[in-house]
Amino acid sequence: MPKKEKKIPEVLVWTDINNYSDDLASLVILAYLADLKLINIRGIITQLGTYEVRRRRAIFAKGAMAHLGYPFVRAVPGGDYDIQNEELENHYIENDFTGIIENAGVTVHRSGTIFLQEYMKTVKDKNVYILLNAPFDDFVKYIKATHDTVLKKIKKVVVMGSVLQNKDEHGYYLPNLECYNFKYCQDAAKYLFDYAQNKGLRMTIVPALCAEHLEMDYGCLDNISKSRNPVYQELMLLKDAENPTTMAYDMLSTLCLIDGLFKACGGSIQKDDNCSANISFADVENAQLMRDKFCEIFKEKLETKTISMDHLKRSKGKENNE
Repeated sequence: MPKKEKKIPEVLVWTDINNYSDDLASLVILAYLADLKLINIRGIITQLGTYEVRRRRAIFAKGAMAHLGYPFVRAVPGGDYDIQNEELENHYIENDFTGIIENAGVTVHRSGTIFLQEYMKTVKDKNVYILLNAPFDDFVKYIKATHDTVLKKIKKVVVMGSVLQNKDEHGYYLPNLECYNFKYCQDAAKYLFDYAQNKGLRMTIVPALCAEHLEMDYGCLDNISKSRNPVYQELMLLKDAENPTTMAYDMLSTLCLIDGLFKACGGSIQKDDNCSANISFADVENAQLMRDKFCEIFKEKLETKTISMDHLKRSKGKENNE
């Protein structure tokens, strides 16, 4: 009997890339997982800010993935939403490397909602992983537009955020709307939590405490041999300007896409036995092991590699025998 071909999960990512360096670091983890053939990156949807800002985020995301070895990943700006704080939500970092990264990703799709509708028609059932590292109005718009199609296609949703201590009258978890990603899409956050628990959609929640438990610092970037990769250079510029705890948060949620790897790297994913919903919570149990793993990933993806040509040289003995 022929061996059954293993399905590689297809991943869609929501990000506010370039708003903070955590999103850029998370793309390094995403590319690493793809290198191991643990995931297939199918699309990046960018949120936060006016359309033009979201479009620049998409261009930046596509350019960063090109520099990480994935130039053909689709990137698309998310749909319009009600902006609450124009200055904060339109915040977009620019420095010497911003243009370099953007120039590698100038072609992006136009509409996140249309992209989702077209993509979901082609994907196998129960083979899509959703990573919500930013507000996610587009994802909820898709759920509302297609009703329960999402249940056939999606196997797991990973959400950055936390829940309130008390559940509602049905025993369901409620999103803590003070969390950064929920704050800018409150209706979408409420809808997703209600929908997931009513319909049995599998969801892994990654609280901010995970990043605090990790106690990550980015000294490991200093140990990478001098790299000309703009992603590395951008991270080096940002590492002293950003709180390392904040930077680590998106990386943790990205690693959570693959339960087995996350656990092997010192994490845990546990379900509350008193809750009937298919909701699990991530945490960091072995911080040193996970820090070492992240350092290893950065080194693997960003360090300049020396390619030896020795294997192309013919030995004298072989030449004499010919």
